Amino acid sequence: MKTEYEIAVNESFQIELDANPTTGYAWKWTNQQSVTIVDTFDFEFIPGTPGSIGGGGKERWNFRGLSSGTVSIKMEYCKSWDPKSTIELKEIIVRVK
Repeated sequence: MKTEYEIAVNESFQIELDANPTTGYAWKWTNQQSVTIVDTFDFEFIPGTPGSIGGGGKERWNFRGLSSGTVSIKMEYCKSWDPKSTIELKEIIVRVK
């Protein structure tokens, strides 16, 4: 997975993260409230094997640059109801020109 992006204002990019929602785990953008130069505008889960029940796949997050600067997007793979369930962390650096 790519961990650094350089984009222009109003340009978009996407990140894909391995996930399996049937386990109760999902990716959460943990520092969203403090990030002002990018925002997410779309999200979807893409099954690894279409039609398979209980299988894994990818979460696709789409982001757009809002203003110039550099920011770190912090993602956490966890169960939303259990604050001690984090099993993976990702950090994505974004430079908006």
